[in-house]
Amino acid sequence: MKKILFLLLTVVTVCSCYNDDDLWDKVNDLDGRVETLETTVKKMNSEITTLQSLVDALNQGKVITNTEQTSDGYTLTFSDGSTVSIKNGKNGTDAPVIGVKADEDGIYYWTITTNGTTEWLPDAEHKLRVTGVTPIMGVDSDGYWTIDTGEGAKRMNGADGKPVKATGKDGDSFFKSVVDDTENDVVIITLADEKNTSFMLPKTTNSVMKITDMGSVEYFTFNQTKSFELQLTNVADFIVHAPEGWIVKMSYTKLSITAPASVSENEAVIKIQLFNKQGLTKIQRLFVYASAYTLKGLSFEDSDYKGTGNYIGKSDWSSLIDNPQYGGPLLYGQSGMGPSDYNWYDENNTLLQHEFPTNWGTTCYWGGGHAISNYVDMDLTHGGFQYQLSVYYKDPATGNGGHNGSKNFCVHYGYTDNSGYASENLPYIYFGDGVARVVDHMYVTMTTYLANCVANGNGLTAPAGEDDWVKLVAIGYDEDGNEVKTKPEFYLVGKAGNILEWSKWDLSALGKVVKIDFNVTGSNDNGYGFSQPAYFCYDDVAVRF
Repeated sequence: MKKILFLLLTVVTVCSCYNDDDLWDKVNDLDGRVETLETTVKKMNSEITTLQSLVDALNQGKVITNTEQTSDGYTLTFSDGSTVSIKNGKNGTDAPVIGVKADEDGIYYWTITTNGTTEWLPDAEHKLRVTGVTPIMGVDSDGYWTIDTGEGAKRMNGADGKPVKATGKDGDSFFKSVVDDTENDVVIITLADEKNTSFMLPKTTNSVMKITDMGSVEYFTFNQTKSFELQLTNVADFIVHAPEGWIVKMSYTKLSITAPASVSENEAVIKIQLFNKQGLTKIQRLFVYASAYTLKGLSFEDSDYKGTGNYIGKSDWSSLIDNPQYGGPLLYGQSGMGPSDYNWYDENNTLLQHEFPTNWGTTCYWGGGHAISNYVDMDLTHGGFQYQLSVYYKDPATGNGGHNGSKNFCVHYGYTDNSGYASENLPYIYFGDGVARVVDHMYVTMTTYLANCVANGNGLTAPAGEDDWVKLVAIGYDEDGNEVKTKPEFYLVGKAGNILEWSKWDLSALGKVVKIDFNVTGSNDNGYGFSQPAYFCYDDVAVRF
């Protein structure tokens, strides 16, 4: 287009009698419309992302903890600390409007409104779930609206079946209004589609469900049924959403769960939707695991503490969380330099036990160990050793850092290599009764310290490059103290990308062992051996009995 305009200008310039003011006006008008279109497309794609975030909040059971009115809408803060800004709509032109609508199955799907008519996107036969695809708006070279739903940009047809021309005028907001209903403790979002579809996001509700003796992950053998006592507070009604194959029966005082006879996926999530008297709702998630084995889990949650007391005389896991994270009295001794008596024992449950190994003549966390933590930090500028107990993960529903949205987890520090500068003895876990068992799996992810150094480097190491890697290695020992041959590995950093969420590490290949050493190794070497921080977080350790 610009090339053609240039030729026209060249022709008219040689004719001194021609007035080109009108042509320049058209050129300037075209530039203005193109610029407006670019702004409109950017705004539309931003609102699509916002709309998807709202539906995700509903699906994940988030509630609104704060609403702040702005000059043209609201900023909403959710229970996990995330925020989203929504602008009140205004009368616009004929630009398409993307929306969402719950179908008869209760699932939200994308819709599109053109020329006042709302339809499923891309059509009624191939509806797209909001949680699966993010549509991307655009304009093609001929000036028609396009939309990309994962198969490339395609022209968008109106209700008449013809492509819709992008005029370059301001388009409608996808949101017609945002109303903070303080009386009913909800925020009502109304969309700018044909039927003014609206949905409610609950503000903090006082409904509470407490389950007696249920772990953060409850383990079942196939066909096994477990029953639990319930305590419901400010709950007027509830709906149970059970995964395929699982049978869940619930009253106001009892909960019964039966595992399937077989599963394609061991892990499953039971969702229980609670309603208070005002109709406000929140979703409580129960994490279950079915297998052919009897499993017991170590979750580090206070409600799952099975011991008679820990080494500081308390009967909970949280009392073992040190403060500050670096140099605290539990991990570094009262002097801040060691030695430390730090240890823990999952007595009367998995029987897994840990104490700090001796390195450089003392026991202290700077020589290696496994420390209980609940610190969460998503700010990579905080990724130094002062934040060594922080996990680089925040659950979208609870705001906690543990696996499955739980609070507590464990942080490993320590490594060994052939550099001569590493620890001699690796941190380990072992069975306190000396009986060999199969540790089936655990869940692992990065600490903030490691994530920061992988991304940005520091004074001791360069950022991880495209071919760099960081991996965990498990080394098992049998009842005779012999090292087993198989050493399961897990790559936190590698060609497959960086692990920034909780991921399952299968340890069953070790077989029956009484002790497992853990090492952290990688490709980064600053001349003094492995130079990335030798940390990782782990949670929900499952043991076969």
